[in-house]
Amino acid sequence: MHSLGAETEFLDHVYEAAVEPDRWTHVLGRLATLLGGSSANLTYQDQITGKGQVLGYNIDTSLFDDYFGYFATRNPLLKITDLPLALRVVTDEDKIAKEDLVRSEYYNDFLCSIDTHSALMFRLAIDGDNTTVLNVIRPRNREPFRGADIESARRLHPHLIRAFRLAARLSNMEAVHSGFEDFLTQSPNAVFIVSTNGKLRHVNPAGETLLTASRGLTVQGGVLRAADPTAARELQALIGMAGEPDAERRRGGAMLLSGQHAPISLTVMPGRSKRVPLFQPDPAVLVCAIDLEAGTDVPEQRLREVFGLSRAECRVAEQLLQGRDTRETAQALGLSYNTVRAHLVRMLAKTDTNRQTELIRKMTRALGV
Repeated sequence: MHSLGAETEFLDHVYEAAVEPDRWTHVLGRLATLLGGSSANLTYQDQITGKGQVLGYNIDTSLFDDYFGYFATRNPLLKITDLPLALRVVTDEDKIAKEDLVRSEYYNDFLCSIDTHSALMFRLAIDGDNTTVLNVIRPRNREPFRGADIESARRLHPHLIRAFRLAARLSNMEAVHSGFEDFLTQSPNAVFIVSTNGKLRHVNPAGETLLTASRGLTVQGGVLRAADPTAARELQALIGMAGEPDAERRRGGAMLLSGQHAPISLTVMPGRSKRVPLFQPDPAVLVCAIDLEAGTDVPEQRLREVFGLSRAECRVAEQLLQGRDTRETAQALGLSYNTVRAHLVRMLAKTDTNRQTELIRKMTRALGV
């Protein structure tokens, strides 16, 4: 029988894992020790298909390849008897009589391979058909989990649920942030993320190139500005509207930077996050800059994936998106007019369009060019 002090110490590790996901293996080990288990695992599983993932302590997780591939759909412990499905602490004997379990194929061919005779199960999350369960395991040479063990588990259960939810939420935020970073990096357009006062928070590579080229945008004192004073005031006004403290009044806008250089279209829009970061108390504002006279960079692989175009058809599409007509395209590519027309007919069929203008509009929208 462990002390309440041991439980308190364990909870410190649980909440550390909430913000440091790589510490969950450590939590599994601590919990197994606390409850007299030999090993522990955390499984995420589709209850219908049996597919899933596992994290383990003192257990060969490669053995779960057979579990998720075969035994999961033959697991008698997945038979739900506590409907409606709830976040509970249960043992294997709450699911099935021990004598019935040990006679099953599941017990003899899988549980024995991971040295499992008794299991204490913490259901941590339910998302549709998917459940996340933490299992603490005892082998045959130890007593099955009983009353005192289950009481301790039930005291710890709410903390494990909260920590897991927080860890999942933070992991999702990190994934979204990482995906957004990748999108900005690959975007052919210059994108700036600024505060409501224009303070630059982030700029993608295309934005850095635009700033270096001195095309009418600059950063002074860390603030994104237009070089022309009149345009600078207009840009700051748009940023201010997009970053209004009252979310209901926030709105985007657009303007044109012109002058000595080719025109640049600026689109300013509010960030749509429902929450404001703790150390950035004002909303984020996005500023997207597009060079209206720049050539269109057509991603050939994207054309092939989205529309199923051949390489030759992609070359024609690139010319059309640059604004050339079919005769100009034929001349630029060194092809006959009839060959280009034949490519165009096939492209119309593949994109389910009827006219060249409709084709170009559809490709432009699909590719974001």
